[in-house]
Amino acid sequence: MTREFNVSTPGQLKIFTAAGNIEVLPSSSANKVKVELYVDRGFAFWSNSNNLDNFRITMLQRGNEIVASVERKHRETSFFSGQMSFSFRVYVPEAMSTDLKTLGGKVTLRNVKGTQSIKTNGGSIEASDIKGKVEAYTSGGNIDIDDSRGTIYAQTDGGNISLNKNSGEIRLKTNGGKIIAQRISGSMLGHVGGGDIWADFIQIDQGVDLQTSAGNIHVEVPDVVGYQLLLRGTQINFSGKEKVNGEVKAGHIEGTYKDGGPPISLTTNAGAITLKMK
Repeated sequence: MTREFNVSTPGQLKIFTAAGNIEVLPSSSANKVKVELYVDRGFAFWSNSNNLDNFRITMLQRGNEIVASVERKHRETSFFSGQMSFSFRVYVPEAMSTDLKTLGGKVTLRNVKGTQSIKTNGGSIEASDIKGKVEAYTSGGNIDIDDSRGTIYAQTDGGNISLNKNSGEIRLKTNGGKIIAQRISGSMLGHVGGGDIWADFIQIDQGVDLQTSAGNIHVEVPDVVGYQLLLRGTQINFSGKEKVNGEVKAGHIEGTYKDGGPPISLTTNAGAITLKMK
C-alpha cells in the first residue's frame, strides 16, 4: 500500500504502528513524501484473526503534516489470535520533523533536519545524519546515533547506546547496558545502571558528567588549556596527576588540571576510571 503527498517544507511526519518497523529515509524530491506500508500476516489458527478489516489504517495530510498509522479496532486476547505486523517505509525531504512510535519493532531515521521523537517498546533505534533535536527511547533494544549535531537525548532500559561523530548537547541513559561514544564534540551527560562507559572527545564545550553504578569508565579528551576535574572510583588511572591543583588520592581526584577549563566529572561506585589526555 503506497501513498504520495506534496508538502511545503519544513514539514511534520507522524507514524504509529502497533507492531512493525519504521524506516524514514531521504526522498529524491524536495517537496514530496512517499509512504509505503508493508503487511506481514504472520501465522494464525483462525483466518479471520489476520483480516485487514480488524485494523484501522490511516494515511492522510493536514497542511504540511503527514499522518500514517495502524491501530487494531478491537483488542485481541485469544491465544490463537494472529501475529500481524505493519511496517512503514517513508521517504521525506530533509526539512522534516518526525514523531515515530512502534509498540514492537525497529526504527531507522536518516538525513532529516528538525525535531525528532522516536519511541519503540521492543526494538532498536538507528539514527544518522540528523540536524536539530533527537529524542530516542526504547524499552528493550540498542540505540545507535551517528553523524548528527544538535541536541541528542537517548534512553534505553535494556540495551547499549553507541554514538559516532556527533556534536552538541548529549544526554544518555541506559539501565542495563553500556555507553560507547566516539569522536564527540560538545557536552555530555551519561548514566549507566550497571555497565561500562567509553567516550572519546574531539572537543568539550560545557562539560562532561558520566556515572555508572557498577562498571569502568574510560574517557579520552584533548590536552588543551585545562579542565576542572572530579574523578571518583575504586581505581583511577590518570597520568597527569602531578598537574592537578587540589586533592589527589587513590580513588579520588578533585581539582584544577593545568589552567582549568570545562568540568569533567567521572564517577563509578564499583570500577576503575581511566582519563587519557591526547
